Amino acid sequence: MQKVERKKRRSLKHGRLAWLVIGAAVLAGSVTAAVLLSRPDGTEPAERHQNRAGTLVRREADELESLTMDLRGAETWTIRRNAEGQMELEGSEGWIADSQSAERLVDAMANLVYEDILTEDPAEYRDALDAFGLDEPMIAAEASFTDGSRISVSIGSQTGLDEGWYYLTVDGDDRLYAVSPGLVDDLNTEKDLLHAVRQPEIHEALLDRIEVNRTGAQAVCWELQGQITDRDAGTNWMITSPMRYPADEETIGNLKQSAGNLRMGVYLGDATESNLEKYGLKEPAAELVLHMAAGSTGTVSDTGIYDITDREERTVRFLIAESENEMIDYVRFENEIYSVSHFTLSAFLDADVLSTAARYTAAVPLESLESMTIERDGEIAAYTLNRAAGGDAENEEERVTCFRNGEEVSYEAFEAAYTRLLTVTVSGKLPAGAEWKEAHTKYTFRTLSGGTHTVELCDWDGVHDAVVMDGMCVFYLIKDGMVFDRIES
Repeated sequence: MQKVERKKRRSLKHGRLAWLVIGAAVLAGSVTAAVLLSRPDGTEPAERHQNRAGTLVRREADELESLTMDLRGAETWTIRRNAEGQMELEGSEGWIADSQSAERLVDAMANLVYEDILTEDPAEYRDALDAFGLDEPMIAAEASFTDGSRISVSIGSQTGLDEGWYYLTVDGDDRLYAVSPGLVDDLNTEKDLLHAVRQPEIHEALLDRIEVNRTGAQAVCWELQGQITDRDAGTNWMITSPMRYPADEETIGNLKQSAGNLRMGVYLGDATESNLEKYGLKEPAAELVLHMAAGSTGTVSDTGIYDITDREERTVRFLIAESENEMIDYVRFENEIYSVSHFTLSAFLDADVLSTAARYTAAVPLESLESMTIERDGEIAAYTLNRAAGGDAENEEERVTCFRNGEEVSYEAFEAAYTRLLTVTVSGKLPAGAEWKEAHTKYTFRTLSGGTHTVELCDWDGVHDAVVMDGMCVFYLIKDGMVFDRIES
């Protein structure tokens, strides 16, 4: 065979003599392999010092017609090129192999390289195949090509050298080869890993409802109050089950990001009755529901053009079951079952609903505020913000004026006071059975999108006020903890 330059992506530096490879088998107790360690006269075989890497097969990828893989302890499978040039799993109509996995396998066998020839004498290893892991190969692969030729290889155990090479034999070839761990990694692919994984299409910007249903427990649900296009859409979320209460903006942002990052793992099978039973999905432990409103999303193309895509209203559902491995859950997505990292689902499944409730008493950001009314001690202070675009063509910055009970006051003073109000957080959770008096102070916030939010402060124990937000009371606040500085005209 003419020696050719090996492929760089699998090649490793060959700084060992080949006879040391067999020395590893000697140390493991292989008497037969000892003949490769030295000559009968005790001298080292000089030819073993030569770098004898080379190529067994060099073909174009589309010349590979079929590939059969037999992995130790796993199901044997075959992929075959169909009329469209795709690699399709034999015996499973419509199962097109994942393009990346198929490309890696096809390339490995169509450009099959070795790192060294350890011996050309079959008598030196065939009577002790177990010493090389070749009695029951870790990997047996057979590739057939469009010209009718084929090649069958068997890969055994590691040679024991630092390079991590493995033993390999070829049917019809007497030589014993060493191949790189890169080749082994490429070929060591179980059937399920071949299946293309269909990922859910979830757009964070369009999400307006996130719901978790657990067997034997109340549903946990967060919903946007208003439209996804509202200026305050990020802050205007509500916990709607198992209680009603404004949701924390940062928490909702994290939930939406977690939804956008959801990825299916390994394909386990179609959602047949037997598979649903096998993976505990006939009676799933939980259901995750993500609803997206109709809207538009944009992406920047490779050419730098911003493309806008209109999308219809859509609901995506995941049925979830626990596995024996606490790090992995089984998930039914549409009509397929996948393994999914529990970590990616934990943001929803392990969420403490109370921890997602808003702790800030003023939940409307200044840029979304239209007006604020404060009723306290029989007095009413109504602040209204008028917004107008900048008059300078080169400066379109929004100009805002502020009015208190109809009289203009300093917007800068209002902005500073409101910014301080936005930092007020509740002091704690009210105990069960707590009772409070009528409100002594009431804040009413109106947003640019037309929403209204109220915060009422009611004396609870003389030291703290119960905080009633939008008619719902969960937390308390230290007295005088929420005071807006009076802005004079």
